[in-house]
Amino acid sequence: MTPIARILKPFAASALIAAGLSVALAEAPSMIGTWEIVEAMPGPWTPQDQRAALTAEGKNMVGLVITFEPSQVKSRNRAFTCRRVVYEANALEADALFQGNLPEPNPTAAALRLGFKRGDVPGVDVKCVNALYTFHFRDPDTAMFNLNSVIYTLKRTR
Repeated sequence: MTPIARILKPFAASALIAAGLSVALAEAPSMIGTWEIVEAMPGPWTPQDQRAALTAEGKNMVGLVITFEPSQVKSRNRAFTCRRVVYEANALEADALFQGNLPEPNPTAAALRLGFKRGDVPGVDVKCVNALYTFHFRDPDTAMFNLNSVIYTLKRTR
């Protein structure tokens, strides 16, 4: 190896790593923007006798608009309002979605029925001072999360 090649080799490796990181970051989903809850349904792990009450609870949230800004989350529902928010991208296997609640023996089948693709599901943890929400993405403009055994579907509006 020539002396120049030895000098340039670490820089080339750094450039490839940086390029790979930028590709990975570009593929990470983003919560930044305005979203609306468009659907709510009981989680498939819930007992049948609780589903009617959970369906009614979920209907109260349909239509709720949540705005995710870089430093805060805004909504008319105080449960989704927070300052000093931290966003962390993740990717979870089917058996870890919705806090690991998808039914056994085949959580992958349950995830597919909910519209997720096979493999790791991209997501974002939204950390507030007094709450943590994990959003799982079906696509860049559709995210789902679990709250009190109800799965909510959000659509990006802007």
